[in-house]
Amino acid sequence: MKKIRLEKINGHLRAELKNKKFKKVYEIEVAKVALAQKIGELREEKHLKQIDLAKKLGVSQQFISQIETGQESNLTLNTLLRLAATLGRGLRISFPKASRGNYSLRVA
Repeated sequence: MKKIRLEKINGHLRAELKNKKFKKVYEIEVAKVALAQKIGELREEKHLKQIDLAKKLGVSQQFISQIETGQESNLTLNTLLRLAATLGRGLRISFPKASRGNYSLRVA
């Protein structure tokens, strides 16, 4: 099996990111992964297992797993608010001014 060098992948990604449609989809996926990781980190900070968080929210453990792996495609604002409250956190949504044709999607 031929090994793919990381430099080739990074170069390919830089080239693909010049395509506006690809860049938009890529940024959404990066934000989904960041959100999923953040939720998992916050749950672990509270020393909760997925099943514990699921019980507090009245959902299945599988649903929490899907959220934390970025596979849940129907994550609502209400669910995010409930998650945040259960984890002792708030939720901030902002609409910063975007530069020409670009938008910003960031999870902090």
